[in-house]
Amino acid sequence: MSAEQIIRDWKRKIFKPVYWLEGEEPYFINEVMDFVEHQLLPEEEKSFNLSVFYGKDADWASVVNACRRYPMFAERQVVLLKEAQQMRDITKLEQYIQHPLDSTVFVVSYKDKKVDGRSKLAKLLKDKGELLSTKKMYDNQLPEWVSGFLQIKGLTINHKALNLLIDHIGNDLSRIKSEIEKIQINLGGEKNDTGG
Repeated sequence: MSAEQIIRDWKRKIFKPVYWLEGEEPYFINEVMDFVEHQLLPEEEKSFNLSVFYGKDADWASVVNACRRYPMFAERQVVLLKEAQQMRDITKLEQYIQHPLDSTVFVVSYKDKKVDGRSKLAKLLKDKGELLSTKKMYDNQLPEWVSGFLQIKGLTINHKALNLLIDHIGNDLSRIKSEIEKIQINLGGEKNDTGG
């Protein structure tokens, strides 16, 4: 499943109890994490129903306990585990993933690494949750991705400007997005031909 599909499902109120976001391309992982943290719950529900942990500082028992709580004054709660690749004893999360609560949306960000596909954890994730595995985008895929991103933003770009943008920034999707958003701000109300 893609990052776009996960976000599209969430907008349609389709949830799985566990989402594991892993791999070498942080852009897609960041997009999903940003959406779940800032847009999934209404502002008035966040103080009671949003828990954020960081792998380096969190212990597995605290994360599991947060996941097992029931939401307060809401249909669901969200538990985020950021930078999970730095967490010790991460395999101990298996006990929760094996029997997750339907009222909890547990999202794990596991950047620059992947879970061993032969492990019990990987099998549980495929069975009980949603696994997003990202790969670094190849340079030859960048023009198509940038063109698609510009199209979503309602912008167009000529071929020369597209190549200049990609050559200047390189294979950093987050930075490409940031630069396009700056261009969009500078264009103001104009929506046509970025780089004419």
